[in-house]
Amino acid sequence: MTLALAKTAVEQAEMHELLALVYYDGLQNVVPFYDQRSVVPSKDENWMMYCKNSMMHFQKAFAHKEDWSRAFYLGKLCEKLGHSHDTAFSYYAKSIALNPSAVDPFYRMHASRLKLLCKCEKQNEDALKIAATHSFNQSTMEAVMDILRNTGSKILPSPSTNNSSQVDLHKLEEVWHILYRDCLSALESCVEGDLKHFHKARYLLAKGLYRRNGDGDLERAKEELSFCFKSHRSSFTINMWEIDSTVKKGRIHSSLVSKCVLRLRGTISCHRRRTSGVSGNRRALEVNLAESSRKFITCIRKYILFYLRLLEENGDVSTLDRAYISLRADKRFSLCLEDLIPVVLGRYIMALILCLRQTSDGSDSTDNSVEHPLEKMFSLFLEQTGLWSDICCLPEIRSSELTESHLFGYIYQYIQLLQRNLKVETLEAIHEKIRRRLKNPKLSNSDFAKVSKYVSVAWCQSLVISMALITPLHSRLSSEAQSTNQSGLEVMHLLCVDLQPDELWSASSDDPDHMGNLQKKWNAFLFKIKNVIIKRASDEDLDTASLLLRSSYNFYKDVSCAFLPSGITLYALPLQLAAETYIQPGIEAVDILDLNTSRKLLLWAYTLLHGQCMCISSVIKYCEENLKSRMKKGSGSPFPSSAAATTTTASQSGCGKDGCDVEASPLLSTMVFTSSAEPESAHKTSLTSPEVDK
Repeated sequence: MTLALAKTAVEQAEMHELLALVYYDGLQNVVPFYDQRSVVPSKDENWMMYCKNSMMHFQKAFAHKEDWSRAFYLGKLCEKLGHSHDTAFSYYAKSIALNPSAVDPFYRMHASRLKLLCKCEKQNEDALKIAATHSFNQSTMEAVMDILRNTGSKILPSPSTNNSSQVDLHKLEEVWHILYRDCLSALESCVEGDLKHFHKARYLLAKGLYRRNGDGDLERAKEELSFCFKSHRSSFTINMWEIDSTVKKGRIHSSLVSKCVLRLRGTISCHRRRTSGVSGNRRALEVNLAESSRKFITCIRKYILFYLRLLEENGDVSTLDRAYISLRADKRFSLCLEDLIPVVLGRYIMALILCLRQTSDGSDSTDNSVEHPLEKMFSLFLEQTGLWSDICCLPEIRSSELTESHLFGYIYQYIQLLQRNLKVETLEAIHEKIRRRLKNPKLSNSDFAKVSKYVSVAWCQSLVISMALITPLHSRLSSEAQSTNQSGLEVMHLLCVDLQPDELWSASSDDPDHMGNLQKKWNAFLFKIKNVIIKRASDEDLDTASLLLRSSYNFYKDVSCAFLPSGITLYALPLQLAAETYIQPGIEAVDILDLNTSRKLLLWAYTLLHGQCMCISSVIKYCEENLKSRMKKGSGSPFPSSAAATTTTASQSGCGKDGCDVEASPLLSTMVFTSSAEPESAHKTSLTSPEVDK
């Protein structure tokens, strides 16, 4: 009916072209809008019918009037229907001849040549001849044809070939590489100058470099495609413009895509440049065919997926980090790209794994070199641990190293690294982050609970080692301290510590290698902490003592003692028995303090900072008051350090079993025993706290 209304040949040609475009658009409409990764359009009978009908109408329109766009579409339909490459290329050549300035058929010709070379074998002489016939550079075609004429008849690859055949096969491979370079050169000309935003050619150029995989090709492929995903202000942003032939000379306007997706829309239409064509003449190219919004979104998704792979294989961790942040916060394309977040995260993790593997295999394998990627891995665990199981099943990322057990292995490796280097503050910080996540049932799971326990044990062991390192081992009591006991009316008590390293490491028995490393590094020193009187740390260690007291107090508040390692024994020792730094065990007057692990750490740290011990309730009260006062003043540290530590606790008091307060000595807190006949409970002050274990 429509064709019957067309009177003239021109009108009939236009009608055939419109009908052909309607059928062709039906082919384009089968691609799902959002998830092209999981659903691929099937080339069924209906699809074939659309192709054949479109081709029939284009042929009739072309018969009425030869137009470059009709020849261009005929070439594309020949490829879709599986016709010979020579037929498709001949249509592209006609299109180029009819409109030498159109970049669309020029790009399609050399893109199809590149695909043919990738698909065929390097010794397929027929395919090489077809690709050579339509070379970008005339000199390439002449050189290739000369080589092919010298090879003689068609050669098929065989496991048993003579020397002459081997030489010919080598020449055919040389021809393949020459033609491949020619295709890449043609694609490079499609993105030069004002055509820099012709993203289809840029993507295929990057793909071609990646497939060739020569020296430097991987880096070049990343650099080519990075133009679409970076700007002068950001290392990752979507810098692609929709190809639109209706907007001239670089004018940009905005439009809505998929109801609420705001994006930039630009043009590279009518941007001219000069390049060498098939005939060797100079020509100006321009974009003549518009791109649909549907295909534009498809291109963005396809390019992002490939770019992420390039970033991963190049080990570009910083750009992947930025891509992960950018795509999560993107508002222009969020509806179309949100399902790609797990892919970005997976590529990011794989790049970190690659970085760690290269570092461990290299000569500069140090704790500092692996700490940063492990820290990044731990941050991703805190943010997206719920996605880890999904990431391990992604079809885009297949790796034996991308399993949940491997990923959690890196988390534990990071904690072990911090523990090995005694990073008490960092362990405290990550424990706090995990503790907050555990408070929210929606954000926590059993994996978080396991990691939390592991961090708590590492934090505890690091505190013990750190305090042992600044505990004086060979200093004698001052004469002032000994003279205070000359009257015999009071008996001053000191605090001493005894470590059992084997019990301390028992909580790390799940990882024998890690436990062995800790024992090898610290046991020799820890075994020296045997019945050592705890005195004030040296002046250069007072800042460390202040930090350890703050950390011990937070440990006391936040960590359950149910699973903490033991191995710390604290004693209350009378002053007259403490003539030397070390005491002998088994003395009857020595009282073992019945405290849990977190309170022992707190009491030990307090004594190191102030040079005197208090009952545990007074130490806790002191920490609470100092924390409140320091936070009100806005001070960074809740506890005094250095010289201030010597006078801060002179007015503190200790609490005895009977609840009475006993004034503390300026140097050492005292435990008073009298010789009167009053009941013992009324006069004996002990370091033992009446409070139950936390």
